[in-house]
Amino acid sequence: MAVKLLALFVVAAALTQGHAITYITLPDQSVTFLTNPLIGKALTIPKSFLDTLELCRVVFPNGWLYEAYPNNQLPVGPIKFLSAVQPFTSCGIEFLDAPVSASGTYELVSRVRHSADNSLSETTQRFHLTLTALEL
Repeated sequence: MAVKLLALFVVAAALTQGHAITYITLPDQSVTFLTNPLIGKALTIPKSFLDTLELCRVVFPNGWLYEAYPNNQLPVGPIKFLSAVQPFTSCGIEFLDAPVSASGTYELVSRVRHSADNSLSETTQRFHLTLTALEL
């Protein structure tokens, strides 16, 4: 019995090693942006430049989930994936001249592979966004 239990433990450890994900939930943030065609604003989950972004997903206020990285599936419009060159790519979206109707709660989900120990973490953060029109 002990041999079977030990064998099962060894197989389970071999299958899960390096594939465990640490889930992190950051506190909600409330932000207010002025909409402007010349000045963009961004919502991001920061990461170390030594780590690698593997996945970035965005949940829009209407509840729709979109992948922003590595395959940008965001709808065409004033809300875009905040792109950067590697190794500086992090999970973020930018707002450039977005309508006031785009206000609401956005949720970012970032999956990162850490260079120190090759582990994975998935970080979630909600942003309560209020857009205000700027009259020029």
